[in-house]
Amino acid sequence: MSEQAVAEGESEQRTDRTGFLQGLGCYLLWGVMPVYWKLLSAIPAFEVLAWRMVWSCAAVIALCVLVKRTRFLYLFRDPRAVRTFLASGLIVSCNWGVYIWAANSGHLLQTSIGYYLCPLCSIALGMIVFKERLTPMQKIATALAALGVGYFIVANGGDIWIAFALALTFSVYGAVKKKGGYPALPGMAFESLLTGLIGAVALGVGAIAPWIWQIVPATPDAMAVTGPVADMALLAGCGVLTAVPLLLFSAAANRVSLTVIGFIQYVSPTIALVLAVAFYGEQFTLAHGICFALIWLGIAAIGVEAALNSRKKKAIANRVPADGAM
Repeated sequence: MSEQAVAEGESEQRTDRTGFLQGLGCYLLWGVMPVYWKLLSAIPAFEVLAWRMVWSCAAVIALCVLVKRTRFLYLFRDPRAVRTFLASGLIVSCNWGVYIWAANSGHLLQTSIGYYLCPLCSIALGMIVFKERLTPMQKIATALAALGVGYFIVANGGDIWIAFALALTFSVYGAVKKKGGYPALPGMAFESLLTGLIGAVALGVGAIAPWIWQIVPATPDAMAVTGPVADMALLAGCGVLTAVPLLLFSAAANRVSLTVIGFIQYVSPTIALVLAVAFYGEQFTLAHGICFALIWLGIAAIGVEAALNSRKKKAIANRVPADGAM
């Protein structure tokens, strides 16, 4: 093997290792995010959401300035871009709002179910929206998830709507962005600008009629911070808390395969599960156990299929040079 080939192999390993650590950092931050929302639980969830929309806009635009990628305002001249990013911004804002409220009102366990369901919802949307064909393992995984959720609904009632809301909004958000087909960073900046404007309008209305925040009142946790200066600092921090994981995710996606990203993504709902049961005292029932077990079986089925496909592709790639040398 030539020195050049060895150097390329070492460089690729470093890139993969860096990408893995970036992806892991992203999902670790997303996993511990409920702790941050608990600190803000004395403020109504929708008010926190409005501030997050505004400060996320500021953080993302500051990031664009930092990396000298500020050309995104041209998208205002594209009606399709406005429709796409207005839709995606509103969808992800709904996802954020449900998540913040659920984390602060004792439903963190349901958020964990929701984010475990996300990949399976994405598979279903791929079939419906993009006419993708399901593999046998994907069909099995989808059926197992549906069975688990169905059992939970029968055994435990209506709390599952939180999991559904999170899984569907995040999956639809991804589908809208994929169908739009716009570049990642300009698209994220433009989307953040639109949602930031909506958040600013909401804060303006709330300043005039503060009673609107009480439509969904706050559910203060023991960890809640109540000082006005500390509250404002935490609200401002929402922007960084939103932008940094997105930046890490974008960097990781360019360095490692989607299969690796697919496995790392289960870090965040697993952390949410541990936090809910071990630290916040949420009850883990038999219905939860059966629901989680069936979803995990579905995830395992997809993981086995992905691993086998990856091994098959590597085997084919390794045979090609040998065949060419004959």
